Amino acid sequence: MSSFGPTDHRKLAVEANNSTWEFLDREPGSLSAVDSEEMTRRAYAAAYHWSRAESATIVNEIRASWLIAKVWIHQSRGDLALPIAIRCIELCLANNVSDFDLAYVYEVKARSLACLGDIDGAREAKQSAQQIDIADDEDRKLVQADLAKGPWFGLS
Repeated sequence: MSSFGPTDHRKLAVEANNSTWEFLDREPGSLSAVDSEEMTRRAYAAAYHWSRAESATIVNEIRASWLIAKVWIHQSRGDLALPIAIRCIELCLANNVSDFDLAYVYEVKARSLACLGDIDGAREAKQSAQQIDIADDEDRKLVQADLAKGPWFGLS
């Protein structure tokens, strides 16, 4: 039995989530096998702690799962990212989560499909991400900037 309480889990979730970006901010393909493994561990640790965190919501679950999918994409593992991306979309739609989060889950689905060579499916998912109405100007700019960056695995 864990001696961590919900507040501890929240702090650890944030720490694991943020530290995953130390690797995701690097160029895909530039990570060593050790770095890739550490990045993956951190993403899964974030999801674990979010599932036990104080005041965690479905949005936290979606974002934690999205991060795991993003980590797999960074390692060119669309096969592992795609089921997570699909589950994230299902969670968003079932829980009326839209805007910024829905755009990002379509983004990771698009990258997963492109990684797997399904360019038509990837294009459709990317267009879905681009068509999401995002209320906040800064959030919209962030999504647009991320959609403009690779890796897109051959999708133009």
